Amino acid sequence: MREARWTIEQLRGELELLGSQGLSTEDYFAEISPRLRRVVDNDAACWHTMDPHTLLLTSDAPTELVSNGIFTEENVNAAGELMIRSEYLIEDSNTFASLASGPRQVATLETATGGNPESSTRYREMSAPSGIPHELRAVFLVRGRAWGAVHIARREGSGAFDSKDEAALAAVTGTIAQGIRSSLRFEAARRASGLESPGLVMLGSNNEVEFISAPARELLADLRGNQPAAEGDLPQSILSLANFIRASGVSETFPKSSVTVPGTTGWFVLHASREDRDGKVAVVIEPATGPRSATLRLEAHGVTPREREIATLIARGYGNAEIAEELVLSPHTVQDYVKNIFEKLGVNSRREMVASVFMDEYLPEVMVSTPLTTHGRFEVEPGE
Repeated sequence: MREARWTIEQLRGELELLGSQGLSTEDYFAEISPRLRRVVDNDAACWHTMDPHTLLLTSDAPTELVSNGIFTEENVNAAGELMIRSEYLIEDSNTFASLASGPRQVATLETATGGNPESSTRYREMSAPSGIPHELRAVFLVRGRAWGAVHIARREGSGAFDSKDEAALAAVTGTIAQGIRSSLRFEAARRASGLESPGLVMLGSNNEVEFISAPARELLADLRGNQPAAEGDLPQSILSLANFIRASGVSETFPKSSVTVPGTTGWFVLHASREDRDGKVAVVIEPATGPRSATLRLEAHGVTPREREIATLIARGYGNAEIAEELVLSPHTVQDYVKNIFEKLGVNSRREMVASVFMDEYLPEVMVSTPLTTHGRFEVEPGE
């Protein structure tokens, strides 16, 4: 029996309740899908988290695509690779980045292509052959920053999505965005072990160690490298940051600061804050992933701060004219900057730059077992 339809108000109320429960993103997405289906008919949805700085995907949840028989465990990875290529390595329509930076955050592929979905590579190579030609997409923004996205599919014969479906999804994008952001925050707080988990060090007013969490001990060992240290000795980077925080003065809003420092296995970010007026300092240590490590890659190649801005806008899908408008520069100046970036990074195109600088830490988990390679129609061509 078909479940009863909901109003938009009912759906929004359910989503607000879900967002307050501290679910993991995986569980949150799994709970959203059947509720959304009460308003927008569909056969499957693939949910993603996004980095709000670069608009690159940081995870995906393709469970429904497999459980509903659209893909199998054997071919879902290949489908994920095609989707990633359509987002970042080839020109395509209705990409998440274009929705995030455009005037509307929800669109069907039919709307985005002016009624010609066959012009989309993603449609020709993935959606149509897989029997899900109808696509509705959305990105979820909080104060203009994207925290997630969704690709909603209908099978052939189910009928295309229409403007009513677009409007219904658009009415709850803000609520879903808040829920995704809350889930990410709760997930970060639940991390408890492993080198990839944040560590916490509490220091007294004279840098005496009051507390070191278990993950912090592993991270501290990585920061020390081969330098011998007695129990409780801390790397100079942490002591220097703690002293800087104390010297920054007392205010009603306790100062905070963060720095990026090298370790044995890579770069790490130290976040420090003064916890009270007596000089106690908390330092959080975590591996430098995402935008931090992308910035470090660019800096390592001698890319200037202005060039880093332009590289990030390129990753967001901006063209030269859009970059010129955003940064109040002439198109000729932007072109010179882009040329310099390519020369410093040793690449020949925007797609190569995005792949080499940003992609390896933003590929969704589905891509881990299917390395990004060029083949067939998805080969990256030289030039822009």
